[in-house]
Amino acid sequence: MNEYTTFARRIGLVGITQIIINLRGIITLPILTKTLGASGYGVLAQILITISLLIQFLTLGLGASLVRFLPSKNNKEIVQGINTILITILFSGIIFSILLFFSSVFFANVFIKDSSATPAIQLAAVLLTLQALENLSINAFRVFGLIKRYSIVMISKTFLEICLIAFFVFNGYDVVGVMYAFIISESIFLVIILTLIFSYAGFAFPDFSLLRPYLAFGLPMIPIGIFEFIVASSDRYIIGFFHGASSVGIYSAAYNLGSLASVVGPYIIFILGPTIANLYDKKKLDSVKSHLILSFRYYLMLSIPSAFGLSILARSLLNILTTQEFVSIGIYVIPFVVSGVLFYGIYCVFAEALKLSKKTYIIAVAMSVGAITNFILNILIVPYWGAIGAAVTTLVAYLFAAIILFYKSRQTIKFKIEFIFIIKSIFASSIMVLIIWLLNPLDIFRVILSLLLGIIVYFFVLFLIKGIDKQEIKTILEIIGLKPKNKKN
Repeated sequence: MNEYTTFARRIGLVGITQIIINLRGIITLPILTKTLGASGYGVLAQILITISLLIQFLTLGLGASLVRFLPSKNNKEIVQGINTILITILFSGIIFSILLFFSSVFFANVFIKDSSATPAIQLAAVLLTLQALENLSINAFRVFGLIKRYSIVMISKTFLEICLIAFFVFNGYDVVGVMYAFIISESIFLVIILTLIFSYAGFAFPDFSLLRPYLAFGLPMIPIGIFEFIVASSDRYIIGFFHGASSVGIYSAAYNLGSLASVVGPYIIFILGPTIANLYDKKKLDSVKSHLILSFRYYLMLSIPSAFGLSILARSLLNILTTQEFVSIGIYVIPFVVSGVLFYGIYCVFAEALKLSKKTYIIAVAMSVGAITNFILNILIVPYWGAIGAAVTTLVAYLFAAIILFYKSRQTIKFKIEFIFIIKSIFASSIMVLIIWLLNPLDIFRVILSLLLGIIVYFFVLFLIKGIDKQEIKTILEIIGLKPKNKKN
């Protein structure tokens, strides 16, 4: 099996894993929306996005450093680097958690405008450090290439979270119960992940002299994370300020469904980042370009039909998974969200190309343009258009960021962009959408049937118009293990 087939197989495995993980959102969405209501779900959404914002600061950009510098090292050096980063993040996390805990009353009254959210915010302070450590630890699987172990761990964690969320919410714990569920899950799997890492590669004491180059690369990534947060999540605060927690809940439910279109992109990056970093450090530039071409093609092949499919199924999914309170606005939010996350995935691929040459400042500039545009448009539009306006501004921001990185990355590492394939994928997706529209699925069984039929139609049409050929189908079959490899003489 050549390196490209191995790479593609890893993408496939991670993709399947993430589809299963995203089922958590689909399963817990009706549990949470139908028990917490729009207001309670809005409070939960604001707490979770606050955690995601603070993590951008407390991790000091060291997650990006781990993926950039460690893949080409030996096992002892990798573990040493991981432990150095983890201990640094532990101390940083404790400081941030203490600050969040003691500012919980202020946060509840000023930002959420609901003093009853204070206990949940205090629990979120505990979750903050645990989630930061778990996020950093999971990157070790990427560096070592232990994708099967990653998949097993993440699927198991997803199952436990679903069970715990259902248990606490159905026993009347509301948002506090969701925090309990996450804290228990993060604690258990942080221990499991670290145990698996050390049992595989051994233990090494940290070396804090390594922090200087790690921080030199990672600290400039903090603004990128903040700008990405502004584009992806700051609209919840603005919606909440002008329209209240109920509107935040409605928008968040639709946004979470629309984000399913991005299930492929970030996890192609999950494999792509450490793979091309290792190849680049070994001066294998042709192989780097080949991996970028393959990643971009597979991303578009799967994300374009996902965006089309979620848009046409928006009303059906919201009716099935939420209450009527979420539907009237949500059906207009989802198409803009799926379009936005499609461009975000494109942005991510080009960002990985720029990280190789350590030109992270360009990524920061691109996302800062998107963030500033998003924030200004939100202030101007959200008071009048509410959640729909926020979805439109998110699309515009990601589009701008993707265009800038497309242009700048071509000056660093230029790889082939298959524009004809993009047109063919859009055409095949349009035929798929027409079939789903004619079926008009109204219940969960028909939605699943429509999705399966849509997938078949999409790939069949794509094959007919030569978007994919027989050789590529054979490669895909080999990747998923359905075609035996040729034996060597």
